[in-house]
Amino acid sequence: MFARVRRLLGRLVVLAGLPATAAHAAHSVTLPAWVCAHPDAIFVGGFESGEIAVPHDPSNGSGGTYPGSVSRTLHIAGLGTGTQTVYLYLPPNYTPLHSWPLLLVLHGVAPWSSRDSYAIAVRDDWSAVAAGAGVLVAAPVADEQVDVNGTPGATWLVPPTNGPNDYDLFAALLADVASAYNVERTRLYGWGFSAGGHVMHDLGVNTYSAAFNAGTLAAYSVSAGDLAGLACQGLSDAQCSGLLAALPRKIPVDIHIGTSDPNYPYAQSDHSRFLAQGWIDGQTIYYNTFAGGHTYSVSDLQLAWTHLCPAAVVP
Repeated sequence: MFARVRRLLGRLVVLAGLPATAAHAAHSVTLPAWVCAHPDAIFVGGFESGEIAVPHDPSNGSGGTYPGSVSRTLHIAGLGTGTQTVYLYLPPNYTPLHSWPLLLVLHGVAPWSSRDSYAIAVRDDWSAVAAGAGVLVAAPVADEQVDVNGTPGATWLVPPTNGPNDYDLFAALLADVASAYNVERTRLYGWGFSAGGHVMHDLGVNTYSAAFNAGTLAAYSVSAGDLAGLACQGLSDAQCSGLLAALPRKIPVDIHIGTSDPNYPYAQSDHSRFLAQGWIDGQTIYYNTFAGGHTYSVSDLQLAWTHLCPAAVVP
């Protein structure tokens, strides 16, 4: 799946540096129910007795085109061709007058010649949810070329690397979108399918990314992804559990897996591992199975959003 196998030493160095990251002081906030029920009424309050204050950290970006499906071009020297495309979706009622949550969505392994269409597909699948949910969707394109059954394929270029990788792309994406649009930085979310799900787990439980990690992500979701695919690659069961135990907070995690998916046993183990480390079913871990294989549906995305939406994070 990934051309590069991570070595345990590099991962232990990252863990040792955890207190120095932006993740160390983060804590979770559960938003009042009205935030998700009425996403267009972001400043409305008082619907529930004793409700908590809604945290805000707006990027106050302006100047982007909106609404609907758009694309933005980034230039990261040394990464792929040096030019990266990000496919965005903005809800029809988007306005820069208030801040909006942002969802990073990552596609699975794609034919090299079709990698843009795979990013567009996950963006468009999520747009059906985002239109009513009031969330911005950003779908980057993977940059690493790999062999897939004798033909060129595309997957995510992950750290550690000697030069730029797709985690640098994610950071540039966040900076660019936050500058062009008004992003609510307490509500950054992530979702990934298959290889993209492996990467999303890695972002959520490791500290390779300064932009998306356990200190900055409000919550994340995976479809057909697992910890063993990347985040715990090369680690023993005890070491993988140690990754979760070392996190600064029980970041909410949503898992979707088909019962005939080859990754099903791994997803089952992931669910058990999160529970063993203190995550709570229906509160900080959501485990969803369906009759099917290595796929996802828009209904899975709709359910995932109901689990992601109530979560916010405050540094």
